[in-house]
Amino acid sequence: MIRRWRDRRYRDHRSAEPAEPADHHRSYRMSLAGTWPAARTSRRITVTVLTGWGVPPKTVVHDAAVFAITELVTNVVRHAGSRSPFFDLLLAMTDTHLEAGVRDGHPGLPDIPRAGDTGGLADVAGLVRHLGGGLKIQPAPDGGKTVYVRLPLSPSTAIPQ
Repeated sequence: MIRRWRDRRYRDHRSAEPAEPADHHRSYRMSLAGTWPAARTSRRITVTVLTGWGVPPKTVVHDAAVFAITELVTNVVRHAGSRSPFFDLLLAMTDTHLEAGVRDGHPGLPDIPRAGDTGGLADVAGLVRHLGGGLKIQPAPDGGKTVYVRLPLSPSTAIPQ
């Protein structure tokens, strides 16, 4: 009963899969309401999914992905909430990299921050660059956008015990 209600309620708000490479071995996607509790929920989901995929907490990649998701969801709630009441949390992993992102329905595309810029997205971009990854912003076919980070999975990104 609850599943039917949820499917009916969120059917119109779910977005199509983003146009991303299809080489992911593992992927996870969930639609959430663009409200402040979603930041905590997204963080918990990210920790649970990554740990289940074998990316343990207290490693650089794990913590960077959780930080990025928290900031990206905060940006959706703060800046896109009025035009995008729902967003998608996206996680994907291959043998070589991890992608973590957020897709919303707001048509505005932020600029990718440069070195020296300030703000949450600039902090995410700086951390991701420092780890050898990248930040990407793609327009979505329905008028929204996907903002995601790509982090390399390598022994050098693990925190020594």
